[in-house]
Amino acid sequence: MRREFIIVMLGIICVSTFSSLLSGYAQIETDKILLDTVVGAVGAGNFSYWQLGHTGPLLVELTSLTGDADLYVSDSVRPSYEADKNNFSSTTCGPDMVNIPPSFPRPVGIGVFGHWSHLLSEYSIQVFLDTSAMQYEESLAAMERGQRIGEQHESDKRTKERPASRKVDEEPRPRFMKLLNILDMIFEMFVI
Repeated sequence: MRREFIIVMLGIICVSTFSSLLSGYAQIETDKILLDTVVGAVGAGNFSYWQLGHTGPLLVELTSLTGDADLYVSDSVRPSYEADKNNFSSTTCGPDMVNIPPSFPRPVGIGVFGHWSHLLSEYSIQVFLDTSAMQYEESLAAMERGQRIGEQHESDKRTKERPASRKVDEEPRPRFMKLLNILDMIFEMFVI
């Protein structure tokens, strides 16, 4: 009985370790392409300014390494924390993120504000090309093209078959992730 219990526990530990290793790997976001990284520092109550000339849908992520830096984005060169002087902002105590649509005028003005609560805030900015937004826009354009073609064909003849309905909100998941979820549930049953 002891030997079987030890074997089961070792199996659970191996599966748990394997699961945690793969879950760290599976969380890599493949829909973002890193375009630029900037590291800087800003004093309390001051701004540091940057400009972006990259085209397409962008995701700007600001991480405060020390202190608390806030992110402001504008179509002007020097964005501010005043509402009429920025188009987008993120002022959390953690990571700050702003999505910039492809239609936004370039160059994009980036302002990093050092919060008054810290004498110096060190930060890192990463700029990503958001390919998921590009794919979404391409699919919308394809649907519009298909709709126009469908309207032309509809006037010629009407189809009586209805396409099978699909769940739009459910994303396909890799099989190994489903397996890991099942193994995780089994592990939780034995631990609890």
